[in-house]
Formats: sequence, C-alpha cells, structure tokens
Amino acid sequence: MVMMIDFSCKHDILIRDEDGTLRPMDEPYFEAEKVADGTWRILSDGDYSYLVEGENEAVVIDSGYGCGNLREYCGTLTDKPVNNIFNTHDHFDHTANNSYFECAYMSRKTSELATIPFPSFEGIDFPRDYKKQIIEEGFVYDLGGRTLEAFYIPDHAAGSMAYLDRKNRILFSGDELSGHFKLINTSVENVYHQFLKLEEQRKDFDLICCGPEGTVPADALETFLEALKLLLDGTEGEKGAAFGMPMGKPKGQEEETRIIFDRHHARPCDMKLNEDVKKGEEHKRTFHYKDVLIIYDETKVFERT
Repeated sequence: MVMMIDFSCKHDILIRDEDGTLRPMDEPYFEAEKVADGTWRILSDGDYSYLVEGENEAVVIDSGYGCGNLREYCGTLTDKPVNNIFNTHDHFDHTANNSYFECAYMSRKTSELATIPFPSFEGIDFPRDYKKQIIEEGFVYDLGGRTLEAFYIPDHAAGSMAYLDRKNRILFSGDELSGHFKLINTSVENVYHQFLKLEEQRKDFDLICCGPEGTVPADALETFLEALKLLLDGTEGEKGAAFGMPMGKPKGQEEETRIIFDRHHARPCDMKLNEDVKKGEEHKRTFHYKDVLIIYDETKVFERT
C-alpha cells in the first residue's frame, strides 16, 4: 500500500492558481492536457509532469511537487498500468512524488540528490527509500510499440537526462532545453556540444516537452545553437544577469498574514538559482538572440566538462 505524503502542516500556506483562485497547499490539484497521441502534460505544482502511454504500459516523466497521488491521478487518464517514473534531473520540483511509483529511473548523479526537499517543504516527511534504477546514456525503455531513449546532457543539474520518443517525435528535455531561456551553469562550450548531441537526433523529433514552459517547437534547439555558436565565435553579451524568471510571492497583498505561492512558479525561499546568478556577478553576461535569452559566465565560455 502506497503511503500518502502528508502536507497537512502546510494547510495555512496558499497556492494561487493562474485565475487568482487560492487553495491550501495541502489540497490536491491536477490539471492535464493531451499534447500528442498517448501523451499528457500534467500540472500539479512545480514544473510540468508528462504521462507517456505505450501499448503495454504508461510511465510518468518527472513528478512535480504538489500535494496528492500523481500516480493515482495518471490512472484516470489511461487504461494502461502506470508503475514507473523517469526523472530528468534531481531538483525537488521534479522528484518530490517519486515514492508513489514502484520504481524511479534516473542517472547516478541524480540519485545522489533526488530526495533532498526544497526549504518550502520543511516539516513534511517525504519517503527517501523508494526503489531507484540507475540508467546510463543510451538506455532504452520499451513501453510496447513506443520507446524512450536516454541522453545525458548535464548543465542545469549535474545528472540531467533527456528522453527521446522517436515514434511520436517528442524530446522530453526537463529544464535543460526550453523555448526562450537558458542559464548556463557549466560553460557555453559544454552546452553547445550537448545541444549538438541532441541536434544529431533532430530528424526524429518535432516537439520539445520541457519542465518550465511546457511544449515548445523543436526549432528552439536550432535557435539556441545559433546563439551559442555566436558566443563561441566571439560575440559578447551585455554585462550583468538580467534574470527575470517569475517567482512565487512570499506574501500576498490579499492576506498579509498568510504566505501565498504562485502555482508552477519558483518560490523565493527555494531560489538557490538566484544565489547562483549573483555568485560571481561581475562575470555574468546576458545575450539576447532572436527570441532566446542566455545568461553565462564570461570566464567559462571555453571550458569542457
């Protein structure tokens, strides 16, 4: 029997939906949209999850960090068994609900960090001993008439994996590749070569399903590669990190005595990302190219990892 994760200690914290509705943090919430054949994008809280259905079974990619049994909810969308989950990387908005599944598939480096809650979840007891299966680049999982193939592309996180569904022509990229924004944690050169690895598979996908932005056209990959190549060829971005990621609100204007977070937005108390941007701020540069924005460290343009 699956143990429910108890969010009741967070009942007085509110989550604001896009339409302004306020819900207690311990109230389960799920919203699904079918984005391709046998493929659903699911919003709970945190980044998007994806349900991927084959002929024999369905699996989930990333878990979000909202209250409620994600696996049980996915069972209302498909008549195939939903037993396993795949993680793109270790951040808690992608791994918090892994324990609802029989097994979580992830890279070795992801497994070392996947059970660490963000500060906003202090007081909640998340199971840490769920079953994990370590996978390497090239691993292929057969759902029956549909496979997921793993590609190792670490930058946003140390163990990031992307999963390619050649049949339905979808790349599941987590937070490494989205439509408009890239904060480079390693180097421009490193990300360029990782994206070239994905470009080699470009004939096999038309859609990118990512964590923060949902679904974006695969052409975004070419735009990022063009921008990264310009940086490698000597183009320089503007000084400073114009970091504009939307974040939740620590306090809402409606109720000054209660904490309010915006659903699907990062929470200020969890934002180590802001610290990473500020670290070595004098070396940060921001490069705008077409409709993408890249933040990078000018001292780490050429640095292979």
